[in-house]
Amino acid sequence: MRPFLGCLFAAALATPAPVQEEPAVLRVTARLVQVNVIVHDRKGQPVSGLTKDDFILFDGKQEQRITHFSAEPSMPGATAAVQRPAPLPAGVYTNRPELRANAPSSVTAILLDGLNTRWEDQAYARRQVINFLGQLKPGDRIALFSLGRELRVLHDFSSDTDSLVRAIQRYRARINNEVADSDPTPSDTGDEELDAILDEFNTRTAEFLTTNRVRTTLNALKAISEHLSRIPGRKNLIWVSGGFPASMGLDSPRPNADRRSFFDDIEDAGRSLNHSSLAVYPVDARGLVGIPDFGADRRSAAAAQANRALRALWRDHETMLAIAERTGGKAFFNTNDIKSAIRRAIDDSRVTYTLGYQPSHGVWDGSFREIKVKLRKPGLTAYYRRGYHAYPERPASAQERRAALREALWSPLEATAIGVTVQLRQSNKPKPNTLLVGMKIDPRNVGFEMKDGKWHGRIDVLMVQTGLPGKSPALQDAIEMNLEPETYRQMMNTGIGAVKAIERAAGASALRVVVRDVTTGSVGSVNIPLAEMKPPAPLKP
Repeated sequence: MRPFLGCLFAAALATPAPVQEEPAVLRVTARLVQVNVIVHDRKGQPVSGLTKDDFILFDGKQEQRITHFSAEPSMPGATAAVQRPAPLPAGVYTNRPELRANAPSSVTAILLDGLNTRWEDQAYARRQVINFLGQLKPGDRIALFSLGRELRVLHDFSSDTDSLVRAIQRYRARINNEVADSDPTPSDTGDEELDAILDEFNTRTAEFLTTNRVRTTLNALKAISEHLSRIPGRKNLIWVSGGFPASMGLDSPRPNADRRSFFDDIEDAGRSLNHSSLAVYPVDARGLVGIPDFGADRRSAAAAQANRALRALWRDHETMLAIAERTGGKAFFNTNDIKSAIRRAIDDSRVTYTLGYQPSHGVWDGSFREIKVKLRKPGLTAYYRRGYHAYPERPASAQERRAALREALWSPLEATAIGVTVQLRQSNKPKPNTLLVGMKIDPRNVGFEMKDGKWHGRIDVLMVQTGLPGKSPALQDAIEMNLEPETYRQMMNTGIGAVKAIERAAGASALRVVVRDVTTGSVGSVNIPLAEMKPPAPLKP
């Protein structure tokens, strides 16, 4: 073993995760469905102290045996006794929250959506969030994100009120043209032929902008879910937004209209969110919305515009409800008290119950399976996701793997589907300004296949230096594994290790290390700041 890599193993990962408790997933044969449940009493207060016997769970009409059960309190002080790991050594970075000294155990993320929210509504929502942050309770752990043309991290998880408020005060409402241009007003120049040309152009633009808003927003939700996936238990994402439509052009009389439904895209995002146990709480950034009167006696253009605005509002709310229901969250509409809606979303899950079962239906054809949770005690109400799609297992396609790698490469958030720990050191060998990157990859997150008496696996490795104008320097490589059974067994205890050497680019602000399992398409990434790294002493002649 190389000394540098040995240092990585000894310093950062001296205690391997016990293989007996979490065996490697090779080819899953028993499917486990997990359902996070919050329970309220008649007063809307969270209920603690329930046991597995208090729940009855149905998949379709078939009652299921609950094979996994946990109750996870996230009230202030509930996790105070949890032992935290020591800080990582200098030069060591990881995407594994359980190895970080400041890792949160119960979290809420707030996403300020500037892509789907008009400028004036963004400013109002920002003030409301600042008011909420001024009333944080002990134990609240909040992260702040913003969405424009791309996802940005305003502040990582913290309970420091002053630091969070400063971060959001630096955030400015984004000038937004996409929302208005996605629902253009019919042209009225007085020339019908010119109006038809303008309307066709505006409609084409609106279709493009709407599709782009939907995809960008859902990709952002998926990126946040992947970033939080390794934090145990239920997580909350409060999405402060004007929303986007779940369909487009379905009621258009235009013969060449772009008619499409985005529900498949919403379902795909919902699977990622549910896999990470992330419940979405959409909060309408518009607050209490007033729609002008447009009764039968008003047949003017203003009435038609009001009718169009009402339909757009309904479509946005339909999407918010769909995402909330699919993830076990709750949507908040028509309230000017956004800060209270955020507080309710956080308090809503102070106690979370996780129910796990292996479905008995045996039908994995992509159909939707409805989940129902009942409680034996009267007067209690359960909140949970409403079901899942029973998709058959299949390897990720080449296109899906490339997309996952591309998203991880440029996302500001670390992907955590594969555990990765990196030790970085700068050296003058084999040549000046060399970055030595030692990696340890969690083999339990990698799909191995037995063939000809050996375990086979392949991991793609991509390293990119960011913060530079123009094209970023990149290194792409692969780790090929053809292991004898005994070597494979040892690797499960020690991890997959590798060292790569790359030339440091002058002015680069960060190094992004991305690994992808070719078999499953799972991705892990680590973002490493380079500004704090001092160059080595020059080589003596």
